[in-house]
Formats: sequence, structure tokens, C-alpha cells
Amino acid sequence: MFDYAIRFIREDVPGLAVFCRDLPEFHSYGDDEQHALKEAVDGLESTLSLYVDERRVIPEATPPENGEHVVHLSAVTITKIALWNEMMKRDLKKADLCRLLGVSQTTGDRLVDFTHTSKMEQLEKALDALNASVRVTPNDSEWINLPHGGGQAGFYVGRLADELRTRSNQEMLIGAVKSNLDQIRPESLDYFLRTRYAKNPNTMQAVQAVIEAIVSTGKFDYLPKAPGQPAGILRLK
Repeated sequence: MFDYAIRFIREDVPGLAVFCRDLPEFHSYGDDEQHALKEAVDGLESTLSLYVDERRVIPEATPPENGEHVVHLSAVTITKIALWNEMMKRDLKKADLCRLLGVSQTTGDRLVDFTHTSKMEQLEKALDALNASVRVTPNDSEWINLPHGGGQAGFYVGRLADELRTRSNQEMLIGAVKSNLDQIRPESLDYFLRTRYAKNPNTMQAVQAVIEAIVSTGKFDYLPKAPGQPAGILRLK
């Protein structure tokens, strides 16, 4: 949805000029292709800030054409785009967002400032306040879909990593059981997913497909259930 395609153009001077069809305001430069791709990320984020300054909806990316290179923006940047576009849809100003969230003007401004790093949790809360959700592309390796979560349910794997870092052993029981929430162990992954990201907390979420997707990110180890253990374990690497 927001994986923008860029094109390199060689000019008379050394290096490459970089352009983007979907964001005509974007212009960047690189000494070579690798350098140009790196510079393109900063350039795209600066261009997105122009849309905020001018109160315009940020356009979605179109499929790449021959000879173009796709730039994958970070999960935080994609979420900021979703938040800003939702604000435009509702004709909300930054001050309106601040009042809705009960935060200072500085804090609210940073949520849609593409040159400032924000915490994903803050962005998710802002979207929740607008009764909206972020839609990510299949190429977003940090996003895990919840097939039984309802609608666009899912989560960024960084949120799970943050949770495990708060635990002394940095691990979590899987604890997947086909029961209502009151029968689920509060310290388990299934409980974590049900209460934070699923529309129906009484539906099991820590299914095998979700566990495999989490492990495939390379951030976690999965230890199958061993004798004497109530469930398998997910451990932060």
C-alpha cells in the first residue's frame, strides 16, 4: 500500500537522480544505486512531511514499473501515514487529535511528524481513538496477521518483543487453549494476543500459523512443550 517505487536517472554529472511517480514532490540523489536507495528513505519521509504541512492526503503507492526499485518504509512510518490519512478523512487538525488523546501539542504533533521517531504503542492508541486500524502490506516483515482475530486484526512483532523484555526470563508460555478468556493463563502468549489485538477475546489466537510467523522473524526461539511443562515456550533471542 505504501511501498513506493523509485526510478534512477543518470545525468551528465556523476551519480544518480532519484524520482517517484506517486510522490512527484520527491527528489533525491545518490553516488550509486546502493547510496541512492539509502538516501531515498530519508527523502521519502521528508516528502511525506510536506503533505502534512499542506494538509493533503498521502497517496497510496502504485505497482512498480519496469526499471523501478521499491522502497519499503518502516512500520512506524506506515502507521503514521494511516493516522494522518484518517485525520484528513475526518477533517481533523493536529489540535483536534491532541484534545482527543488528552496529550500535549508537542506530543500530538510528533505522532504525524515523519522526521521524528514515535513509539508504535502511541500510534496504535491514536488509531484506536479514531476507531481505525492500520493496513499493512504483505511485504511488511514486522506485521503478524491474526487469522482468527477478526477484520484486519494483527500486531507488530516489536510489541511482543517489548513485552518479553519486561519479563525477567524474557520468555512466554504459548498457552493456546480453545476456551473462553477466563480459562486462559494470564502470562501466556494466547492471553496477550486475545486481550490486546483480537476483536473477540474468547477466541484462541496463538495458533500454529501465528507461532510460525513469529519465529520466522528471527527474533524469537520456540521451545516445544517438554515433560512437566504446561505448554511450549516462546523466548526472545
